[in-house]
Amino acid sequence: MYNVNNRPFKTGLTRYVTLFISPFFLLTSLHATAQLLNSSDHPVVWLRADNKGTRPGSWIDATGKGFDASVFGQPVLQPVSLNYNPAFTFNGKTDSVSIPCNADSMQEMTIMAVFQPADTVEAGIWGAVNATAHKTMMTTRRITGPDGSTGSISASGQFALLSTVIQNWNPSLQLSTNGYMLFGSSGAQSGMPAFKGKLAELLIFDRSLDVLTQIQYETYLAVKYGIPLTRGNYVSAAQAVLWNAEKNKDYSHHITALGRDDFFSLHQKQAASAVDADSVLVISHGKLMVSNSANADTITNGNFLIWGDNNKALTTSLTSDKQLNIINRQWLMSASGATSGDMKTTLQLNQSALRGSQYWLVINPGAYPGFPVDSLRYYFADTLTAAGMAMYKNVQWDTDHSGNDLFGFVEPKDLLLQLKVVDSPDCAAQDGKARFQAIGGQAPFQYTITNNLGELVVKGSFPNAASTAEISDLAMGTYGVVLTDSKGHQSKRYLTMPVPKAQQLNIGLAPVQLLASSNELLLDAGRNIPAGEVLGYQWKSASGFNSASAAISVREPGIYTVSVTSRAGCVFTDTVTVIGNPQQHMTVYPSPSPDGNFTISVSLPKAETVNVTIYDSKGNKIQEMTGTNNTEFRFSGHMISPGLYTVSVKTSHGLESRKLLIL
Repeated sequence: MYNVNNRPFKTGLTRYVTLFISPFFLLTSLHATAQLLNSSDHPVVWLRADNKGTRPGSWIDATGKGFDASVFGQPVLQPVSLNYNPAFTFNGKTDSVSIPCNADSMQEMTIMAVFQPADTVEAGIWGAVNATAHKTMMTTRRITGPDGSTGSISASGQFALLSTVIQNWNPSLQLSTNGYMLFGSSGAQSGMPAFKGKLAELLIFDRSLDVLTQIQYETYLAVKYGIPLTRGNYVSAAQAVLWNAEKNKDYSHHITALGRDDFFSLHQKQAASAVDADSVLVISHGKLMVSNSANADTITNGNFLIWGDNNKALTTSLTSDKQLNIINRQWLMSASGATSGDMKTTLQLNQSALRGSQYWLVINPGAYPGFPVDSLRYYFADTLTAAGMAMYKNVQWDTDHSGNDLFGFVEPKDLLLQLKVVDSPDCAAQDGKARFQAIGGQAPFQYTITNNLGELVVKGSFPNAASTAEISDLAMGTYGVVLTDSKGHQSKRYLTMPVPKAQQLNIGLAPVQLLASSNELLLDAGRNIPAGEVLGYQWKSASGFNSASAAISVREPGIYTVSVTSRAGCVFTDTVTVIGNPQQHMTVYPSPSPDGNFTISVSLPKAETVNVTIYDSKGNKIQEMTGTNNTEFRFSGHMISPGLYTVSVKTSHGLESRKLLIL
């Protein structure tokens, strides 16, 4: 039996599987159904160009099971061929590899191969020779398997390719005893010429791989050779999901990786995408060297950095905050492993593929959308080669331990001011703190901060771009900040000191209101405030008015102030000036008075003389007070003896009395 899931090779990977289980199912079922890989999961034959052995005329089987291949012709081992790893170059005529592995001895087979054709001529990649029951082969155009079934493929010489073929047969009594496999040729059965191009790795399993194991081996090959998987997750031998295809679907192009997985003897320290025709980006752990083996840096087992891009044009546009011009092609970096954040990498940017001559590398920790200028980490190119390669050194990833960073490249500015609110104003501290830093420019730097009225709040300086300035005592509001470097370049920004949403209340009363002829005006401090957001209200006026209600009725002109306490404990105030025809008004407060102190407030329509007399409960005159030539009077007094008193106020309008209770 032979099933083929055929997809074009042009994106770098084709999977031929007999089990059509969605790779996305793997994410949820991974830990419940699968075991960690061990030596029993190795293939029966494993030929790898980076471990060919030293015996002349042989290509050593890396499994140690003895299926060492015999080399015919003179294929040339190139130390730097596919993603900084070695591969053999076959001439398409006399070069091939014979493997003492009989296809007829295996009722099921899984064969993985990494290769790059030199041209578009159909040529044999591998095949079973002298097989009677299990005839199978693969060329650069087709695969032949059980019962002569054929699947079509397409492979050009532009990119390196990774293929997986899974086949199984019905039992047969006619089995060959002298069969073997060829690599670099499909044998005489096809009539095809031998393979011309690069062959890097061949794995032959004597079973149909389950989906998880298949993906784990394909992840290894994809990381090693820079060949992106076209579907499904990247999964390590330890079952760690290194790249989540569904979550990262917007950055699914040119997926490339660094990492180490000791089960596969994988130690990929520098990488470029095998399918990026522009060769835009190379990333290495430490210094970029001529080959992966020449890179002396060491990655800890289990650490991986995997990145992919959005495949957008290499043109620029403004970031959402209008501060930077960014290349539209942007990348997502996914970091795995306990110490992946400690890895110091070097990025090589092919600036000749871009329209500009210089760029800043910007990293967006946490992969938040929009590349906000104040959340980015900035790297300047350390060197720029004559070939247009910009090198960014000591770049670290996932410093916030979120697992993901966005990164891209922006056109540099003469000077950029980066602003960060360190502490927001709140109930406990009414003033906040902000931090300023210069990006680019020439030190030293001067700054000025003005409020929304244009008034100077503070000015200062800091000596270099590595330094920061922290400004305290910034109340809620918007400020203008101007940074100037020693060459006169300026960066102007606005800084908003916010109050947390839970601590904001909008009272929103009109500041001046008219007392109508009805001599009554309703002031409602709670009309714009959602239910449950307030702990309490307190109204006061200069005339002694006092109320704990949200809404009050006002009968006299004057200035009324309300204090509203939010559920977060913040107190917000609003003031209303009530105007209208004044009337005579008299108030005695507080009453009752717990300490004997009191105030008598008298408001008059026009200036005149006021006489105040206080009587005890028996009608005895206790105190007298007089005010002259005014419209507003405040008489303060004190009673030693508790009791009920009568306060009498005499004006040209007559006599008016109020009660005063002293406790």
